[in-house]
Amino acid sequence: MSTLVTGATGMVGRRVLTELKRRGLPAAGASRTSERRLDWTDTSNWPRVLEGVSGIFVVTPVGMALGHRVSAFLERAAEAGVERAVVMAAMGTEHAPSDSDQRAAEFKAKELFGRVTVLRPNWLFQDFTEGTFAGLARSRNGRLELPVKRRTEISFVDARDVASAAVESLVGDHGGKEYTLTGPQPLTVGNVVRWTRGTDSPVWRFKPVDESRFYFRATDSGWGDRYTDTLNERFAAAVRGRAAEVTDDVRAALGREPIPLARFARESTL
Repeated sequence: MSTLVTGATGMVGRRVLTELKRRGLPAAGASRTSERRLDWTDTSNWPRVLEGVSGIFVVTPVGMALGHRVSAFLERAAEAGVERAVVMAAMGTEHAPSDSDQRAAEFKAKELFGRVTVLRPNWLFQDFTEGTFAGLARSRNGRLELPVKRRTEISFVDARDVASAAVESLVGDHGGKEYTLTGPQPLTVGNVVRWTRGTDSPVWRFKPVDESRFYFRATDSGWGDRYTDTLNERFAAAVRGRAAEVTDDVRAALGREPIPLARFARESTL
């Protein structure tokens, strides 16, 4: 029996799959571009995707109105005999409406599986090198424009810590746990930009903008309205101080301190 990793080409899913295979554990990645193709909007091959699977790592796409599809996939997984699920949402999801995409997936997983772990990471350091922030900066010649203030603090976490927590939750005794994963300290966006300037990050400058300007830039880059609105909601929460909390959950899940910004910046130049 193997573990199925959804979002297998994403920042966290890719690392989860790599670590499972490094440990010699049977695992397969699933995404729209993986060999085991998974499209949330196409149910036709779900039985084949779930064949021989005993555990799943599920990432609910943000701002894509796919929560009901992910819930349906979880139901199909339970029917197929999957016993363990690790669901990744985002920091603060526990305060979201019950019918929001990620919250709905959390509730469905808890309803269906005996062993469930929920991971809620904060924004990732890797957003500056390969994720959302990197994409925005490339479209603006290295300038990152976000609707947060210069003093807004966020306890950014390393994607490697999130992936490690997912792997430990899949192979260890973490059923019933809910981990809010953060880095070791709150940082401003400017802090991270200064530390990562000249590394793999294309971000060279940070400029605060209002929500409307961010919306215009994001949609001009081809992002959907719902996705952009979801990001704006997360940024607004950060401005209100709700993303600055530092938790002890990386230590609880992994038995060690989270990776700090200095190490991330150093290793991003290798």
